[in-house]
Amino acid sequence: MKRFVTLALVGALVLGASSIVYANVCAFDAVPAATILFPFVSLDYANPATGTSTTFSITNVSAEAQIVHVTVWTDFSAAILDFNILLTGYDVISMNIRDILINGQLPVTTYAGHSGTEGVAPNGPVSVGNQLNGFWVNPGMDLPAPTTDLGTRCDTTNSSYPGLYSTPIPAGFLGLFQGYLQVSQTVDRLQSNDCEKPFAGPFALTPTPFWAERDTTYPTWMYITADVVENCNKLFPDAPGYFTGEANRYDNVLIGDVFWTNTADRLSEASNAVHLEASMYLDQVATITETGWPASFYHRYASDEDTSDYREPLPTAWAFRYLGAGIENINTDIRVWKGSTLENWTYDLERTGTVKVSPDSLVASNCHAYTYYAWDEDEMVTTVTSVPWSMPGGESVIPNLIPLETQEIPVDQFDTPGAFGWMLFVWPASNYFDAGAGLEDDWYQTWMGVRYEAATQWSAAMDGAVMANFNCYSDQVLPDLGINYDYVDAAGYVTSPGMPN
Repeated sequence: MKRFVTLALVGALVLGASSIVYANVCAFDAVPAATILFPFVSLDYANPATGTSTTFSITNVSAEAQIVHVTVWTDFSAAILDFNILLTGYDVISMNIRDILINGQLPVTTYAGHSGTEGVAPNGPVSVGNQLNGFWVNPGMDLPAPTTDLGTRCDTTNSSYPGLYSTPIPAGFLGLFQGYLQVSQTVDRLQSNDCEKPFAGPFALTPTPFWAERDTTYPTWMYITADVVENCNKLFPDAPGYFTGEANRYDNVLIGDVFWTNTADRLSEASNAVHLEASMYLDQVATITETGWPASFYHRYASDEDTSDYREPLPTAWAFRYLGAGIENINTDIRVWKGSTLENWTYDLERTGTVKVSPDSLVASNCHAYTYYAWDEDEMVTTVTSVPWSMPGGESVIPNLIPLETQEIPVDQFDTPGAFGWMLFVWPASNYFDAGAGLEDDWYQTWMGVRYEAATQWSAAMDGAVMANFNCYSDQVLPDLGINYDYVDAAGYVTSPGMPN
């Protein structure tokens, strides 16, 4: 076991005194981070003007100028579009996914110096160049740096300079993006109960709880990542060289938020984005994988490059309340992002065909995914089965309702004991870890949230509560999750005890 004494001190040594540093690695909290994940993004292609859309914002909380690399991913985790953003000190930018994917308009940010008054607002006693604030709170805030401070990292000679985005994306490319994003709504979608890869003999369940009602008249799902990077570039995070050359920055300087809106129904929800802090000492905190690198958010892409992204990994168990299961006009939708910690793809979704962004079919495996428990308000409980997955050989078929990397699933599709209650979802490896088993092992990292709606009159959304994170604390495995867990003991900050036996 390794002990970690002071994460803040380590972060300060690694990132430098000018960076924003917080001692929250593995805590899953909204603090300045090196990567921002927007885990669930939705767009209604069938009704782009008034239907569902998503607005997301990125803020640079430091005085230094920053380059942010944004990537749009399909709901089965294929990167399809990326672009760069230049942010001055304390800058904020807000984008609507409708503007990008329907109108083809990427955010235009430029390489420029400050004007004589930029950064100084005249309306308020502490707004005049931060001078008064500097007298009151020594030493006050640094003045914002212009994007020209980035030097040659992203000037006007760079082919991926974001000042070139004033010309909209051509309609032909927008059509390609739409086709890639809607694969999960258009191709054959099957279930498999064969627990050996490749999945043999996929079959269609009747009824098909997850795959039902997913044609193109329904909103399309995706997710977005935003990374602090060294240079403007045209690389996806899963491309060779991204972490060794272009994105090797670990400045925890970004915060983000997200709004989901439906203009026609006059409904909206909002939440913080997922903030993923970087620490060069992550190996002293997180669980060490078989590759010798610590579990991290981009581990599945970075581990092949003899380096690490050093972003904290996401949790492996969540809890949240559900409302109105089986009751008309009261809806709870469960929003889920999941990814592998170790592999490019999770083992519970097979993509057939050879084209990465456009497979011929999607096959959900029932053999090695999540375990869930549901309690009503009188403590009655139900769960999926006696084991955490469907049994090989067809003895028991429990449909995998959450096979995609991001999705929104009505709570009515799950087995709940009452109309109101709460649910606990446990993902690998917190629900299962056995290196000697016949099944191929994978670790997951996840985010879960809920959306509530009543009578098309009001809606609300929130993140779930973290119940375990195997990627940081490998002893958080059923039945001992993060309940009454001592994260700090007499020796200091508790870190992963290592791989379970």
